[in-house]
This record gives sequence, structure tokens and C-alpha cells, in this order.
Amino acid sequence: MDKALDICRHPAYNIGMTTVQYTIRSIPKNLDNFLRRQAQLRGKSLNQTVLDYIEQATKLDLQQTDEDFDWIIGADTMDNASLQAIEELKAADKLKSRL
Repeated sequence: MDKALDICRHPAYNIGMTTVQYTIRSIPKNLDNFLRRQAQLRGKSLNQTVLDYIEQATKLDLQQTDEDFDWIIGADTMDNASLQAIEELKAADKLKSRL
């Protein structure tokens, strides 16, 4: 049994895995009971239930990567006042260029 645990702790154990794995210790019994009950009620694995709660708690889209800026391209991120200010600056620039 100890050899199996040693293999899991070996640095090469994670080679080829496409996701990061965590080991979380000291889960309070009431939290464990809650998560297991939620997993059963939702028909999901305990792992997926925990991931869902982490994603919900952090409001992160786990499919999004740090290098991916698609979320802002084409997004309507400016309010009307900002858009109006830009139009006013453009108009002022046109007037300036006529002088």
C-alpha cells in the first residue's frame, strides 16, 4: 500500500494530466455531509458539485483562460455617457481641423 501512495506523490504522477488537481484536507463533517447531500440531490459527482460551488463562489467562468480576451472584444462595455463624450470629442476634432 505504501508503494501506491509513493507513486501518487511522485512528481511524474501528473504528467499527461490536462487539469490541475487539489487535495483538500480537514473538511468539517457538516460541510462534507452538505456537499455529499447536494451531489446526490443533483445527480452529480462530489467532485463536480465542489467545482460548481467554487465556480459559483468566485464568479469565474472556468472555461475562460487568462490569455483569452474574447470576453471584451465586441462586448458592450461602455455606458451611454462615455459614448456621448466620445462623439463630442470627435465633433470637436472636426471643428478644430477646419480652422
